[in-house]
Amino acid sequence: MKKLNKNFFKKDSVEVAQNLLWKIIQVWDKAWIIFEAEAYKGHCDEASHAYPKQTPRNTLMYKTFWVVYVYLIYGMHYGLNFTSDEQKPWAVLIRGVKDLKTWKIYDWPWKLTKFFGIDKSFNGEDLEQSDKIVICDNKINIDNIQKTSRIWIKKATDKKWRFIYEV
Repeated sequence: MKKLNKNFFKKDSVEVAQNLLWKIIQVWDKAWIIFEAEAYKGHCDEASHAYPKQTPRNTLMYKTFWVVYVYLIYGMHYGLNFTSDEQKPWAVLIRGVKDLKTWKIYDWPWKLTKFFGIDKSFNGEDLEQSDKIVICDNKINIDNIQKTSRIWIKKATDKKWRFIYEV
């Protein structure tokens, strides 16, 4: 399988989120399919960690793209994001993964990070150089992607930037 390249992540986070569906995420020796992702768009998105300005917490989103951005959810769990767009502090939250052999799923961000063993040590991991985490193209084109409002947030709930692909 071919690793996704930097150009894949150079785009708008909404496009990247949709295009990540049905790609393979491999963390250490575990490889699963991404079936749910959610886009966040910095300055124009009140639900984004990059809104309304740069802070020590979100600096990574402003200075990089194509890297892993990990943050704490409710002070207890980790969320896995990939930064996108070369010029803007945008990111994509990975919300759900699926094992196509067993059909086992992890569809809550903190369950999948726990399963994969993702913690703050992954924050800033360069997806080009990483030996911990890899995103690969499996050459499967999909359609019929569900677009819904984002969930478990209180702001910018009108944005239909949550994308799901179920078999």
